[in-house]
Amino acid sequence: MSLPFTSPSSATAPPPLPSGFAEGLKDVVLPDPLGFGKLMAPVMAIAHYRDGSWETPRLAELGPLDLAPHTQALHYGQAIFEGMKAYRNLGTDGGPPLLFRPYEHARRFNRSALRLGMPEIDERVFVRALEELVTVLEPFVPARRGQSLYLRPTMFGATADLSVVPSTEFCFVVLATPSDAFFTTPVSAWIERHYSRAGAGGTGCVKAAGNYAASFAAAAPLRENGFHQLLWLDAVEHRYLEEFTAMNVFVRRGDLLYTPPLSDTILAGITRDSLLALGPSLGLKMEERPVDIHELTDAIRAGEDVEVFGCGTGAVVAPVELIGDETGMRLPLPSQETALELRGRLLDIQHGTTGAPDGWQHTVAPLPDGPQA
Repeated sequence: MSLPFTSPSSATAPPPLPSGFAEGLKDVVLPDPLGFGKLMAPVMAIAHYRDGSWETPRLAELGPLDLAPHTQALHYGQAIFEGMKAYRNLGTDGGPPLLFRPYEHARRFNRSALRLGMPEIDERVFVRALEELVTVLEPFVPARRGQSLYLRPTMFGATADLSVVPSTEFCFVVLATPSDAFFTTPVSAWIERHYSRAGAGGTGCVKAAGNYAASFAAAAPLRENGFHQLLWLDAVEHRYLEEFTAMNVFVRRGDLLYTPPLSDTILAGITRDSLLALGPSLGLKMEERPVDIHELTDAIRAGEDVEVFGCGTGAVVAPVELIGDETGMRLPLPSQETALELRGRLLDIQHGTTGAPDGWQHTVAPLPDGPQA
């Protein structure tokens, strides 16, 4: 009698979409509210990396992946992801859905892959997989401003082997979920003064899955005190702002808008980069520099014209109305105008109601040879 799982085995995927499957999706009625991640779209894109090369991504019905319990990613965390969105085109002429800066997401995905010892995937292949998935799931792209079809490209080590070495096989999956707008009301931020999100030389600058798991224990006081987001400080002095758990951070004082400079502890946000480009159109002076938490709280206490907000794919732009910490400090931030203006301008671009720099609006036009099933 042979024992199960005695030798490495490859992750396998569900079978391709059956003929006519996509036709049955056209009459879908989305629930209201959508929430986030409540309704998973019934199609995913998937590809495997074996023998030194990627196979072509194909579409399959959403379903379980056949993984051995000693699959490498489950034990050593060799896993990355991206967060991005397909938006309904609300421009004058309508048209197919829009992806926001997908090639920038592809580049960041590959930077994450390299940092975790994983193979890159061709940017054009990455974007085409998104196009094919969104083409089939076009009925799942919600119609209201701020809503989106949230896309989650993921890669993980798929070799079934407990050796502490990088995988030699990998699985690339793109999931989709129709989602409501995030952070439609201002949020409160809890200053985390003990735990650290990332250290120099670590993985804080990429979207490694473990970065987020490491934040869960620190979030307990946040929830207990009714706050929404952790505001992380640097790991050395616990003095300088780094980012929120799920967003980059910006501070406005007067007509100066600044954000911490990128480093190996701060994620290079695509939304962050977009706001740095859009800020001057509001008459703001843009600056990337360290932000001392004491300087910030002193300015708020002094009654200066100060705004704090987060930004990211999910949030777009999220104004902060209150900052607090374990000492009982509670500092309200009444000003939110700049954050709301930037959010509005970015949503105009993402929904196609205004022009945008090259590469920011990517139309998901029907593919000439159809989606690959």
